[in-house]
Amino acid sequence: MESSLETIIGTSVVALLLFFVILIAIYVIVGIFLNKLNKLIYGKGTPMAFIPIANIYLLGKLAINKIVGWLLIICLILTGDVSVTVNNETSTTSILPDDIQVIVSLIYSVATLVLFIYAIIKYFNLKKEKQLNSDSSELTNNSDTKEE
Repeated sequence: MESSLETIIGTSVVALLLFFVILIAIYVIVGIFLNKLNKLIYGKGTPMAFIPIANIYLLGKLAINKIVGWLLIICLILTGDVSVTVNNETSTTSILPDDIQVIVSLIYSVATLVLFIYAIIKYFNLKKEKQLNSDSSELTNNSDTKEE
């Protein structure tokens, strides 16, 4: 009985550690992607890509504009809870009513996923456009050199 319990606990710990390693890897990959997209759009990277909550704003800003970035932050805040501790007694309450909080949370999650997919598409389109511009300027420079 004890060995099967130890096996279950051991397997659970390994699965939990694997989950956290994958979660951290995804966070780093998203940060690198947002940094590269910012560099492609504005010509320089930004540490905001690796700062929690700031990277959500950055995703909205880079994908669409600043207003979308702020709307994502507002949705994130509205789906949170507020905890107050007085005399070692903690009281927790939701900012929104529970049924509305679920809806706003779902909208936030879907919007973030859609914006991330759109940002990936935008990144590759901008990269292709930049490559075409550099190729055409290279052709122009070559033709100018041949004429001289």
